[in-house]
Amino acid sequence: MKKTLFYYTALILLISSCGAPKQVLDYQQLAQMSYDSAHYEQSIQEWNTYIQEQKVKGLEVNPKVYAEMGKAYYQMANYQQAESNFELAEQKAYADEAMYVMMAQHYQTIDNLSKELSALKYYRDHFSMAKDSSLMRNRLFEAFMESENWEPAVEAWGNMDQASQKEEKNIQYYFNLNKELENKDACDALAPELLALNANNESALDWMAKKYYNQAENRYQKAMAAYDKNKTNKQYKLLLKDLDRVTADFKKSLKYFNPLWKMEGGKKYASYMANIYGRFDDKKKSQYYRSFIK
Repeated sequence: MKKTLFYYTALILLISSCGAPKQVLDYQQLAQMSYDSAHYEQSIQEWNTYIQEQKVKGLEVNPKVYAEMGKAYYQMANYQQAESNFELAEQKAYADEAMYVMMAQHYQTIDNLSKELSALKYYRDHFSMAKDSSLMRNRLFEAFMESENWEPAVEAWGNMDQASQKEEKNIQYYFNLNKELENKDACDALAPELLALNANNESALDWMAKKYYNQAENRYQKAMAAYDKNKTNKQYKLLLKDLDRVTADFKKSLKYFNPLWKMEGGKKYASYMANIYGRFDDKKKSQYYRSFIK
């Protein structure tokens, strides 16, 4: 009650202390005071009064007013009017960071990815040092990923702050990005990071399981082919050393396949598990997993 009384007292004093020649400026000040006090509807009325007076006098309307009206409409959840006023401000070559934050948030809410990207990119190009820039940079990276713009997403990742790059959600996005770009080394480094944050991260478990499986199977095939081609004592000793490495890698792969097997849909790994135990000459377990292969 005291806050409201103070607000209207301030309005009366401001109006009474100003002469008629300053009335146009007063309406802009009153509108801004109304907005700052969360009286959004009142601020819109006052900005409209200013606009009408300017038109009657044949004077130019300050384009910032349209942006401020858009923000007021946005706060009232009247997003259609907010967008219309933001567009008017844009047409008159006015822009500020808060206006583009609101635009991007609205377009994200209504799932208009194209318009959201336009707002985010404009913000990146003009307000990269603003207080909300970290959140906007993060969202730009996500939006590039959602729209499958892989190369711009790489650049957007580089513009994110280090704290954001350590968040599981963002590492997951970056892991997916590098999978799309077939950057194997990057995925090899990112998968353990994801597992350190979440031991049940399915995509990271899948990557590590198949990494060691393929490493082991390729070494096995190469070693056996070399021995079949040259069955000497020396080659046999080399084969035994290679098979030790194969066994070690298969065991590493099992460390990741086992939790995957317990997850929903884990039966899709049956052929991998069956082959691993086949290489271990464990016929019982190999047959058990083979029974799930469709």
